[in-house]
Amino acid sequence: MAKKQLIYAMPDTTRMMEGIPNRGADDGIGGPGAQCYRAGNLVWLTGQTGLTLDGEMRYPYDIEGQTRQACENIKQLMEMAGGTMDDIVRYVTYVTDRAYRFPMGKIFKSYFKMPPCGTGLIIDGLARPDMLVEIDCWAYIDDPD
Repeated sequence: MAKKQLIYAMPDTTRMMEGIPNRGADDGIGGPGAQCYRAGNLVWLTGQTGLTLDGEMRYPYDIEGQTRQACENIKQLMEMAGGTMDDIVRYVTYVTDRAYRFPMGKIFKSYFKMPPCGTGLIIDGLARPDMLVEIDCWAYIDDPD
């Protein structure tokens, strides 16, 4: 039977909430946070944003930069799990403005030979005001031949 395996965890998620009030451990924010789990052939990723895997915002208020950062995070996490971007079978994208759908989608889809099944949502906001996109992914890594 397959066991759940933690692939990567951010050591302290407090950094990703810099500038946000009520972000300490007493408020339930902070401490380690899983970014990727694998159980057998299945892989689950935490929603990826414009933050690096260690919680640094490199592209505040920049949809193209944040989308590229999220995709690079996803690619790196998938490789850590033993897979590739083409093993992703489902995604959900969240953007904070309808105008962001096209630039985000164009960049996101460029990472795939065949984009996986997915849903795109427009939402009022994300965890930080400078975050414009978040991408959730699920993957299935085939057994070796």
